[in-house]
Amino acid sequence: MQKTFKKRFAVICTAAMTASLLAACGGETPSNSSASPEGGATATGSPAPKQVKFSMISPFYGQQPPATDDSNPAFKLIQEQTNSKLEVTFVPGSSYNDKLNVTIASGNLPQAVVVLDTKNSAIINAIRAGAFWEIGPYLKDFPNIKKYWNDKIANNISVDGKIYGIYRDRPFARKGIIFRQDWLDNLGLKQPKTVDDFYNVAKAFTLNDPDKNGKNDTYGLSMTDDNVINDAGAVLVTAMGGFNQWGVQDGKVIPDFMTKEYMDALKLLKKMYDEKLINQDFGALKGTKLHEAINQGKAGIYLSSIDDATNKHADLYKLNPNAKIDFVIGLEGPKGVKLPANSGYSGVFMFPKSSVKTEADLKGILGYFENTLKEDVLKTFAWGVEGVHYKTENGNPVFTNEQMFTNQVGDLGQLRIAPSTLAWPTESDMAKKVKKLYNDGVVNAVPSVIEPFLSPTKTQLGAELDKLVNDARVKFIMGDIDEAGFVKVTEEWRKKGGDKMIEEFTAEYNNAQKK
Repeated sequence: MQKTFKKRFAVICTAAMTASLLAACGGETPSNSSASPEGGATATGSPAPKQVKFSMISPFYGQQPPATDDSNPAFKLIQEQTNSKLEVTFVPGSSYNDKLNVTIASGNLPQAVVVLDTKNSAIINAIRAGAFWEIGPYLKDFPNIKKYWNDKIANNISVDGKIYGIYRDRPFARKGIIFRQDWLDNLGLKQPKTVDDFYNVAKAFTLNDPDKNGKNDTYGLSMTDDNVINDAGAVLVTAMGGFNQWGVQDGKVIPDFMTKEYMDALKLLKKMYDEKLINQDFGALKGTKLHEAINQGKAGIYLSSIDDATNKHADLYKLNPNAKIDFVIGLEGPKGVKLPANSGYSGVFMFPKSSVKTEADLKGILGYFENTLKEDVLKTFAWGVEGVHYKTENGNPVFTNEQMFTNQVGDLGQLRIAPSTLAWPTESDMAKKVKKLYNDGVVNAVPSVIEPFLSPTKTQLGAELDKLVNDARVKFIMGDIDEAGFVKVTEEWRKKGGDKMIEEFTAEYNNAQKK
């Protein structure tokens, strides 16, 4: 009875979210969030606005969100450069999807919404019910966005062949292994290149006193619940020759957790957990806890986006100025070096009709994103404010206060669009290496075959069914269930709608092969 109630409750919540969005379309725009420009521009193409005012909700991933008022010189400058007045609600990345669902259900949405899970059933249903603007026809009027646009990525975010958001560009090849290079040096070890190397380094970091303090106070792999779902699992499964989430086997599109390679990856993580090479509380941790263990000198490796190496470890260098971080992209397994490919984007900016009332309002907000692609604005997002965060040497920016940049500017990058390949001459050697590996890794990146496809069953039941498997994954690693118990969960997944998903995705995949 309890399971039946939960299923009905999930359906009711999705329906309520969609109903709230549609009901709000006929209501009033939330206070302080009118996108109409100062000076009284109208929807008929009246004089260009001097300043566009609008509200936005976005995740942040640092310890604290950046200030979004005049006390933050970077935020102030960005508003001046983009002719905008932004009212921003920042939400921790680890709880963002939950907060967004609640906000959607309330019907009181900001005018620009970062949607991280573009296949979320509430979002898909709301789109199909007409709750969000279709922006595809307007993009031709914005030359910077047109230049930024990638049709392959656009296909991945499309719903029923239409575009309802501006994607936030991210590299296709991004995930890898980040580690304490100084610990490797202390132990005379080489950087990990294979899955076996990864395990051996984690073991050495646990047992061999890598920080040379004479104490048994370190462990190998830092991991959190969301990290094993989003990063660590996929890095190891693909390295072992498996799928990136979904792939084709025996003529059917199936999920990775129905494959031998997935179970092999789980068994490796369980072995590491049993040997205490992984933090024993990972199942209860989320978000920035992943990096805290590294920054406190407790752990020496984690699996994540390699650009984390450039901006997540200021606290480590404060604690230990001699610490060194380095990284590799992909690990070698039975099929060579492999890594999970990203979709080419990390969320999209979408625009609810309930709060963006007119075409003129929409164009004004799109104009803000057009302006974020201007060179001076890109520079502010990348370097901050001259004289505060950086200085100019030989015509190029050089950081003078990276900690202040991280605090004041880092997560402001969530509020813009920018090419992931954007580079600056005076970037650090580490940042240059990150972008080089973005390119080098593409040839070895394994895509998810379902990325451009929609399954009605996944739209309706995906979140509920994903939780079944994600919970079982953690339980297996921690020893609460065995392989038979995990298989039992996958069988439950299939009976509750998984087989229908497989059928729908296989049909979509086969149709795409005929085109």
